[in-house]
Amino acid sequence: MIGPIDRAILFLNLGGPETQADVRPFLYRLFSDPEIIRIRFTPLRKFVAWAISTAREKESKMMYQKIGGGSPIRRLTDQQAEAARSALEKRGFHTEIRAAFTCSRPLVEDVVKSLAQSGVKKILAFPLYPQYSLSTTKSALDRTRAAVRRFAPSAQLIELAEWHLHPLFLQAHAELIRKILPTFPDPSDEKIHLVFSAHSIPEKLVTERGDPYRDQMRQTVQGVLEKSGWRGPSTLAWQSKLGPIKWLGPSTEETIIKLGQEGVKQALVVPIAFVTDHIETLFELDQELAQEAGEAGIREFRRAPALNDHPTFIGSLVDLALRQTDFWS
Repeated sequence: MIGPIDRAILFLNLGGPETQADVRPFLYRLFSDPEIIRIRFTPLRKFVAWAISTAREKESKMMYQKIGGGSPIRRLTDQQAEAARSALEKRGFHTEIRAAFTCSRPLVEDVVKSLAQSGVKKILAFPLYPQYSLSTTKSALDRTRAAVRRFAPSAQLIELAEWHLHPLFLQAHAELIRKILPTFPDPSDEKIHLVFSAHSIPEKLVTERGDPYRDQMRQTVQGVLEKSGWRGPSTLAWQSKLGPIKWLGPSTEETIIKLGQEGVKQALVVPIAFVTDHIETLFELDQELAQEAGEAGIREFRRAPALNDHPTFIGSLVDLALRQTDFWS
């Protein structure tokens, strides 16, 4: 019989609103993040976050309504956590794994507080962001450190950062690409243009602050191409730009329109930055981009499935967790 478990893994992610009522609080938390809105004076940053969330609330609610009313990210992250926990347990490694989000429930602070109350002594912060970015990975780890200092000061915190070249992570993407190819009228690599779509970030994060996200994304794409043995054309593009400042490009929309103008008839978009389905895949790619593709003359447009609980991807999470020897000692 297994005794009380004194360690826990946090699957860190941004989160998403589960209901229409959650949309505005989610947006406010998102734009309150100092790594998103770089205003040092906290009251001013929070005012800006309030203004942006108020302005975007109606449009955001509409988008979430078109994918069923809310984001599935909590349900999908819980599925990933259970699959990884079960796989670890079968190998003799016992731990809790909990979803912990920075912008929606369950919030990182609430999860850490709950774990501390249950007697957890070791916490592994595991950001579900394969590629490191100041706007995602750093933000999640900063929040986790602060929560541990406040609610679990006696617990040992172990951190995992980027894992953009883990072989099973790359293999999972390769398998999902290969799985969908037979649905095209002409499934040969040379007749399908792969468009890897990553969430964009402000360009100045890369050029002024040395954010490695762009380089790591390019490395991930190259790794997936090699794992899949891809012989056709491919492009890395960027989606989900916000605000007037310059973001990484070209945009996924611009890329699809250009491919259509060049006579491409078959395109497969791969959500390379996301480990679960959410608004960026279910609305931006499946609905908005699909419409753009059709209007641009791309007759056959597909989206590769998100990683979600794909067994090979779960294997990568398990392997990454097992490599954190300090957590298990």
